[in-house]
Amino acid sequence: MGRKYLQSFYVLALIISALFFPAFSGDNNIKTAGANMSYGNRLVMQTGHKSANLVSGVEKVEWMKVLQDTLPVCKISIPGTHDSGSTKGGCMLKTQTADIPAQLQKGIRAFDIRLKEKNGKLGVFHSHAFQDIYWEEDVLLAFISFLQAHPSETLIVSLKKEGGEIKDYASLLSASLNTPAYQRYFIADFHPELTLKSCRGKILFLHRDHAMDNYPGAACIGWDDNTCLLTLRNKDGKEATVFLQDEYQYNSGKEAGKKIAACIRNFDRICEEQTFSRRWGISFVSATGLHSGIPLVFANKVNKPVADYLKENRKRNCGIVFIDFIESSGGQKLVEYLIGGNIY
Repeated sequence: MGRKYLQSFYVLALIISALFFPAFSGDNNIKTAGANMSYGNRLVMQTGHKSANLVSGVEKVEWMKVLQDTLPVCKISIPGTHDSGSTKGGCMLKTQTADIPAQLQKGIRAFDIRLKEKNGKLGVFHSHAFQDIYWEEDVLLAFISFLQAHPSETLIVSLKKEGGEIKDYASLLSASLNTPAYQRYFIADFHPELTLKSCRGKILFLHRDHAMDNYPGAACIGWDDNTCLLTLRNKDGKEATVFLQDEYQYNSGKEAGKKIAACIRNFDRICEEQTFSRRWGISFVSATGLHSGIPLVFANKVNKPVADYLKENRKRNCGIVFIDFIESSGGQKLVEYLIGGNIY
């Protein structure tokens, strides 16, 4: 969020899954964080009743399993988290209460990761606040471990340098992404027509800073902190356009209505694209208002109205949606609508 400033058809679904989406086989050769999804020794437990883990009769942990292989990724509504690793830093910087392994279990499939060199590794930061986790040994391994256990899923991972020297960021990120054993989990060649089949069990990286020439995924060209047309470009020059809405800075929480309006405008543009269109969509539902409009204030005022609008207008194909505080009632409602809209 604050860059510079704050740096289901129950039975039917099961039948469809059994008939058309047989179990995938994962690769368990790589030593990762483990299928229990944890940061080091901190086990993330699933809590609550089983019904809380279902959307339209489908388990959140594998909701992509019931989607058709031929579905273009740009036509899927994908819930994500803004500043995904930011669970610390006080009320001005904290944007999530669930850590990344827990987010994966809750159906989150897009992640906004901010990195800065620390102790010879890439630490996860929000502004100046180190989140006590590292890209190489915590976050990336959690992603790979999850995909090993649930190879029907795909992940979108936005990477951004959060301060520090670009040479340090580039060197460390290149080293991690060039690891031979990880290559099967990365989408090497991005193109606008990517289908779910070609992405299952893999990560699509969106690079907001140039770190390497032979990068997996897509480079983001023209990412402005407002509403704009963004370009996604692969290393061979193939491009896709994106309706981007990343308006995050307001004077106070009293301007939450402006943020809701910005979200609605972008969702309308994305959802009105023709079936044959391969234009992508990215929307941030998150915002901040400096001292009188912390992220939680905006989340409490924006998440539910946006979810209500999408539901009342039966919006589909909403694109990638980055959200703050997904465990709040409004955040949970928005995540569940986005997932459910792909299924029913």
